[in-house]
Amino acid sequence: MIPAAILKVGKKTHKLRLTTGALMRFEEDNDGTPFDGLLDKLIQGVGGIRLLVSALAAGLDDGNGVTKEDAMTFVDQAGGARQVVPFLAEAIAKAFPAPAESTGEG
Repeated sequence: MIPAAILKVGKKTHKLRLTTGALMRFEEDNDGTPFDGLLDKLIQGVGGIRLLVSALAAGLDDGNGVTKEDAMTFVDQAGGARQVVPFLAEAIAKAFPAPAESTGEG
């Protein structure tokens, strides 16, 4: 199972999980652009707030997704985009961990 990034805002704990369904919703919300390109834009910081909200809407609620309005409210409650970017970065890292190094045995 893909682990979730967890962020507590006030009394509520939010889970962001980039499941297959979340990535499909993310692509659909961005005119079918493949998720790897979208994630690259997020990582490089060139996607803007619209892309950030789209990614959050797709993967919040433990991968089930939320409305864009709920995602925008989440960003505001968390203190703004700069506060949320590390949370999204953690979710990306958990969904796409670096491959384990091979020992050459096998």
